[in-house]
Amino acid sequence: MLLFKLLPENIPGRARNPVLIFVFTISMFVSAALLFLVEPMMAKMALPMLGGAPAVWNTCLVFFQVTLLAGYLYAYAATKWLSRHAQIVLQVALALTSLAVLPLHIPIGWEPPTQSSPVMWVLGMLAVAVGLPFFLLSSSTPMLQRWFSQLRHKSAGDPYFLYAASNAGSLVGLLAYPLLLEPALRLSVQSYLWSYGYTGFLALTMACGVLVWRAQPGIAVAHAAPSEEDGEADRGAAWRQRLRWIALAFVPSSLMMGVTTALTTDIPAIPLVWVLPLAFYLLSFVLVFAKRPPISHEWLVRQLPTLLLFTLFPTLSKTQMGLLVLFPLYLLALFAVALVCHGEIASSRPKVSRLAEFYLWMSFGGVLGGIFNALLAPLIFSTVVEFPLAIIFAAFLLPAIDQQPVPPAQAAKLKRNDLLLPLMLGLSMAAIIIGFAHLGLKPSRIFIFLFGYSIVWCLSFAERPLRFATGLAAIVVASSLFTGLFGKVLLKER
Repeated sequence: MLLFKLLPENIPGRARNPVLIFVFTISMFVSAALLFLVEPMMAKMALPMLGGAPAVWNTCLVFFQVTLLAGYLYAYAATKWLSRHAQIVLQVALALTSLAVLPLHIPIGWEPPTQSSPVMWVLGMLAVAVGLPFFLLSSSTPMLQRWFSQLRHKSAGDPYFLYAASNAGSLVGLLAYPLLLEPALRLSVQSYLWSYGYTGFLALTMACGVLVWRAQPGIAVAHAAPSEEDGEADRGAAWRQRLRWIALAFVPSSLMMGVTTALTTDIPAIPLVWVLPLAFYLLSFVLVFAKRPPISHEWLVRQLPTLLLFTLFPTLSKTQMGLLVLFPLYLLALFAVALVCHGEIASSRPKVSRLAEFYLWMSFGGVLGGIFNALLAPLIFSTVVEFPLAIIFAAFLLPAIDQQPVPPAQAAKLKRNDLLLPLMLGLSMAAIIIGFAHLGLKPSRIFIFLFGYSIVWCLSFAERPLRFATGLAAIVVASSLFTGLFGKVLLKER
């Protein structure tokens, strides 16, 4: 009854009522925090059975990404084909049903296989143990934003700022687990605390449902009929936009898992180390979807090529650098790539009428990145090749800066050079590697000359994304001929 009194039907100042912002912001914050508390918690439950390989964490991430996609798909279908009252009833009913699996635990009788890959076992176990609650929490991001757009509020026409609150909750939940919960509490206590939090989320969802249920029909910005211009938009351009959303979401997701694998392969399974790449990944969403992003997008785009080249240096030179160097370098590169890619996504977000679809395609790209790294790459590659591949893809997606229109003849020449110049770079680098190896010179004598000149030459391509990405690919391929300090390689196995 309190909510009904706070929001009477005919108060003109209701458009500025802070209760609306508070309830929806807290609801999204709590749901996201619960999502990212349960991810490391369930992975921790599985560790005694599976060991501490980074593949365990990456497989868990794939499950959570796929379930997130399913939640977004459900939200898209519900907001497209159901009335707002039906949406509220269905959301609350599913949330109440999911209480049956609480408190969270590994199902009794589930034992991982000993003679085959445990990937499918992990996915099945997580589906049974936490699938339904995670599904409901996932759907709350697009669902609550869509509901908010149906209220009388001055921000209802652009509710994307709530996504920043959601990702802030994700970041808080993710960091709270290794820093506060995991060191101090047993897993059983953690599970009960999470269950209490989930009950609070259910109460907040019902509060949001009350606010939306009482909103006067026909006044919401989101209910406005689509314009003729929207109906006549070029379908080809719309699909190009969707494919770009997918690609821009794929790269940071893939790079996040690549960084996780690169950093955690040779160290013990410590949750804090696992969650750091994901924390920087989430922080990028918080910043780019804020009403006033604190970091200049154009400045980041200009600086990213240099950072990408420095990030690739350990891979190119086969240099064994310490974790004190690799941790900040790789995490900074991941953060910068995520800011640029997610910034491009945020700047191209559509009208609120396509909000659920927008999140659906963005989530789909993230799932593809997770599947590629966690499921396909270990089967295809003998080394962590997906890490430099994600960096090359990031370079390819860089937006062009300060490119002026040129005559058709000159444009054709520039396009040819986008392929020819990187080819020359790769061939010259390969020739130097083979020549120095033939002369029997020690690797340490050619590091500065070989990789220094290659990096400077490749950096000169930075103003043209295609040329720069192709240049990165050329030096990565050429560097595969260089064995570094290892000498002749007899076997590579992952």
